[in-house]
Amino acid sequence: MPKFTIQKLKRMYSNAKDCDERTFAEQRTNILLRSGDHYNRRSKNYPEDLRVRGNVNKQDKIRLVKNHIHRITNLFINSILEGNPSIEAVPFNDNELSDVKNAEMSNAVLRWVKNTNDWSRKQEKLVHDFIVIGETWAKIRFDYSKGPVVAQDEKGNPVRSGEFVVDRVFAFDLKRDPSAREASECQWWIHEQMVDIDELRETVKELSPENVEKITPSVAKANYKIFDGNAGAYSDMKNQAAVKELFYKPNTRYPEGYYVMFVDEFIITEGELPFGIFPLVGEGFDEMTTSPRHTSIIKVCRPYQVEINRASSKQAEHQITLGDDKVFIQKGTKLSSGGLLNGVRAIQYTGAIPIIQPGRTGEHLAPYGQAQVAEMYEACGLSAILEDKAAQTGDPFQLLFRSMKEKKRFVKYVGKYERFEVELFNKVIQMAKAYLDDGHMIKVAGRSEAVNIPEFRRMDDAGFQVKVIPQSGDVETKFGKILSLTQVMQYAGGSLSPDQLGNIIKELPTGNKDQAFSSLTADSDNAKNDILAMDRGEPVQINPYDNHNFFIQSITHRIKKSDFRFLDPQIQDLYFQKLAQHELALQQQMQAIQQQSMGMVPSGGFLTTVNASWNNPATGRVERIKVPSEAIKWLVDKLNGQGAFAAEMAALPPESQASIAGGAPAEESSLPPISQSQTEGAMTAAESQGV
Repeated sequence: MPKFTIQKLKRMYSNAKDCDERTFAEQRTNILLRSGDHYNRRSKNYPEDLRVRGNVNKQDKIRLVKNHIHRITNLFINSILEGNPSIEAVPFNDNELSDVKNAEMSNAVLRWVKNTNDWSRKQEKLVHDFIVIGETWAKIRFDYSKGPVVAQDEKGNPVRSGEFVVDRVFAFDLKRDPSAREASECQWWIHEQMVDIDELRETVKELSPENVEKITPSVAKANYKIFDGNAGAYSDMKNQAAVKELFYKPNTRYPEGYYVMFVDEFIITEGELPFGIFPLVGEGFDEMTTSPRHTSIIKVCRPYQVEINRASSKQAEHQITLGDDKVFIQKGTKLSSGGLLNGVRAIQYTGAIPIIQPGRTGEHLAPYGQAQVAEMYEACGLSAILEDKAAQTGDPFQLLFRSMKEKKRFVKYVGKYERFEVELFNKVIQMAKAYLDDGHMIKVAGRSEAVNIPEFRRMDDAGFQVKVIPQSGDVETKFGKILSLTQVMQYAGGSLSPDQLGNIIKELPTGNKDQAFSSLTADSDNAKNDILAMDRGEPVQINPYDNHNFFIQSITHRIKKSDFRFLDPQIQDLYFQKLAQHELALQQQMQAIQQQSMGMVPSGGFLTTVNASWNNPATGRVERIKVPSEAIKWLVDKLNGQGAFAAEMAALPPESQASIAGGAPAEESSLPPISQSQTEGAMTAAESQGV
C-alpha cells in the first residue's frame, strides 16, 4: 500500500508545474491568438481621436490585427472533421465466429457511449484543442448519477443505471512526471481543476468525513486567477478551491495503478485505479523532442502573423498621417474660388503656381505583407488553398480518387487524432465489461444478443479477439462503399441466397436498417448465436420453426473446421446432438410429405387424351389413354413438389443426405439417443405446420 503524504504530493505538483511553465504559457496564448487578441495591452480608440481632433497622438500606436491564424486553424480543424473520423471494433480473426460476435457487441457499446456523450459536439471540441492548444486530452469515468431511473434506495431517492462520461481536459491543467522524455514514459499525471467550495464540502463529506472540519475559508484563502478556456482570458475565481487528482499508471510498483485526490491541506481519498484502467487519454499535434509535450500549428504561424500585423499597422499609419493630398504655395500666393462649371471646380491663384503633393496610401508596404501571407500558408502546408481550383467533373471513380489524393496533406494529423480516439474507445470497451450489467447490455445491444453477453464478458483485453481501428464516415468513403457493393449486387446478385443478399444490403451506408432486412438474415443470426452458445458448452434445443436445411449446412460447416477436433469432447457431442435433431426433424417433414401424397386420386374434370396407349380389356383393342383433367393436375403438382424437395436435399452435405434417406441420424454410433419427448415434439411441430 503506497504511503503518500500531503507534503510529498505538493512537492510532486510543484515540480510538475515548473517544468512545463513555458509550455503552459504558450498553450494559453494560442487560444488568445486564434480569437484575435494579439496584443497584451489594447491601444486607445484612435478612430475616435481622428473624429475629434483630426490626428493621432504621437504617444499612441496603431495596432491592426489581420488574423490569418483563425483561418489556418479552421482549415486544419475542418480537414479532420470533414473526414468524419470514427472508430469501429473489428474481429481480430475474421474466421472466428466468437471474434465476429464480440466485435458486434463492442460496436453496440461504442454507439451507446457516443450517443449519451453527444459525440458530434464533443468531437469538435477535442479536435479544436488538438489544433489550437496542440494537445487534446480526455478523461473517462462512469457516472452513477446519470442514466434512466431503475430503482429507489431506502430513503426513496432515485437510483440511476449510470453512464460513461468522456470529460474534456485542457492540456495546461495537466501536470506530468518531470523525469519523462516521452509520453509513453510518463508514469503519472496530475489533473488540476477548480471546484466550488460547497461542492467540495459535499465531496469530502462523502469520501473523507473526518476532514470536513478542515474546509475553512483558508482553503479558498485567495482569489485564484486562472485561465478560462471558454472565455479565452484570465479571470478571478472566488469561493473556489483547486482540487488535484493524481493518476499513476499500472506498473510493477503499482500493478493496478493508483489514484489520489487532494487539496493543499489534506488528502480527500486514495486507492487503486478501478479495474486497473488508466482513465486519461491524450495526443499531440507536433512533437517536442525530449519532452512528452506537443506544440500547435500556431507556433509556426506566430512569427509570420507578427510581421503581417506590423506591416498592416504601418500601412494604416501612413494612410492616416500622410494620406491626404498636400498643397504647397509660395509666400504671397493667394488662392480663391474661380467659379463652378459642370463637373469642374475652378480655383484662381495669383503668384507662383502651387505645388500639389499626392497623399500616401502605404501601398509600398502591401507587397511585403502579401509575401508574408503567402509564405505563412506555404510554411503551414496550405499554399494550395490560395490557388484557384477547377470544377470537379468526370467519372465517379476518378472523382473519388481525386478527393482521396487531396486529403494526403492532412493525413499525418488526421492519423494522430484517429489514434487518440482508438485509445479512448479501447478503454471504454475495457470498462464496459466491468461496469455494465446484463440489464445494461440488453438495452445497449438488444434482447436478441442476451445469449451472447457471457461471450462479451470473457473477451480478453490484449486485442486478440477485437481490435478497434479508425474509420472514416465522410461522403467519399460512403460513396466508395456504395459503388463497390452495388457492383457486386449487379453482377452476382442473381446467384446469391436471400441470407447473403440481406447481409450485403446491411453493409450499405444507407441501407443498414436491421429491422427492414431482418427476415432475410434471421437464419444466419440464429445459427451464429447457437454456434457461439455451443462453443461455450451450453446445450441448445432446436426450434420447430427453424430452417433445418440452413442449420444442417451451418453446423456441418462448423464441424468441418480444423479447430473443431480440439474442442472438448462434450462440446463436440453438443454439435452432433443438434445436427441429429435437425436431421430428424427434416426426415419427419419428408415422411409427412410422403404420407400426405398417399390418398385417392381426384377423378373430376373433363376427359383428356394423353400421348400414351394401353390394351383395353373391355374391348380387346389398343386405344389411347383418356384420364380426367384433375388427375393430371394432381400428378403435375406432386411431381413439382417432389422435385423441389429433391433440390433441397441435394444442397445438403452428402453425409446428411445419407442419414436422412437411410432413416438414421448422422454419427449414430457416437451420439446419445434422442429422447422420446424430443421426437414427439418435432412430430407435433411438423403436424402443426401442415406437413
